[in-house]
Amino acid sequence: MTAPEPGPVNPGPLDPAAAGPAPDGDPELAELAGELVALGRRVRDAVRDRLAGGTTAGLSAVVRAEGGDHIFGVDEVADRVIVDALDDLGRRWSGRWVMEGFAEPLPVGDGTGPWRFLCDPLDGTRPLLADKRSAWVLVGAGRGATTLEQLELSVVVEVPTRRAALARTAWADCDGRLVADDEDLRTGERTPVRLRPRQDPAIDHSFVTVVRFAPGRGEVIGRWADRHLAGLVVFDDLVPCSAGQLMGLASGADTAVFDPRPVLAPGTMAAHPYDLAGLWVARAAGVVVEALPAGPLDVPLSVEHPVAWAGYANEAVAERLRVRAIDPAG
Repeated sequence: MTAPEPGPVNPGPLDPAAAGPAPDGDPELAELAGELVALGRRVRDAVRDRLAGGTTAGLSAVVRAEGGDHIFGVDEVADRVIVDALDDLGRRWSGRWVMEGFAEPLPVGDGTGPWRFLCDPLDGTRPLLADKRSAWVLVGAGRGATTLEQLELSVVVEVPTRRAALARTAWADCDGRLVADDEDLRTGERTPVRLRPRQDPAIDHSFVTVVRFAPGRGEVIGRWADRHLAGLVVFDDLVPCSAGQLMGLASGADTAVFDPRPVLAPGTMAAHPYDLAGLWVARAAGVVVEALPAGPLDVPLSVEHPVAWAGYANEAVAERLRVRAIDPAG
């Protein structure tokens, strides 16, 4: 698909201070984080403005299937804000922008620079449209990056439900810097928060989710889950949103997440690299995020590549639950 024509939403100037004070580290990454956080907040505000009337007419329809997923009307609201901002962003951070919903990368500025961006404009569209759960704006960035592991920066911006008063924002880099805050959407006041995963090695009676959103293939995933979690009493949280799962791990709500769909249900629904663009936020908080079976996330920055992944609240949980191998038969 070609980029949408500029729409009525004007992102305006981006504010590098919007990410909040940054710890010591690469100043260029901190400045880029500020730009991307500001952009994410503008996406959030544009989407919430469109949903504020209480009706999703025209926003909940699938308008196309391209770039790795089904694209809803509300996704195009987010797309327009982002596309309109790429020329300004490229004045300093020129490169290519890989984004859900677009079959080919978009130029950032003149497109000739070293920066590679990975973006999900709205991860969690389905639960947001139902007003059940937050969606998330995700952006990863890295100089010369070709895989998820080579990203240097992750930005995560929450797009909460209509009744919510708070929205979380976080950014982190591959060196472990992490900045997060909760914004009061009524007053604009921002309060720094600490993302802290569960420290407890215990697993029973906590949330351990095996993702099984794979129409017609849930049985094989369920058999694998029953074997892998045998003897444990745990709860599932089957929200279809990888970013929400990563942030649940980072905030201490969840103990582990497994998404084995590309292995156990190939050719059905799957996470893609852009769904994990926020991985450095989770890792900087202390979450173990890796491929499934265990290994680095050496997957290309592609909108089509399926990703099997796992996340653990801490290393003790990882040592107990880590998946070394999977039988594709379940």
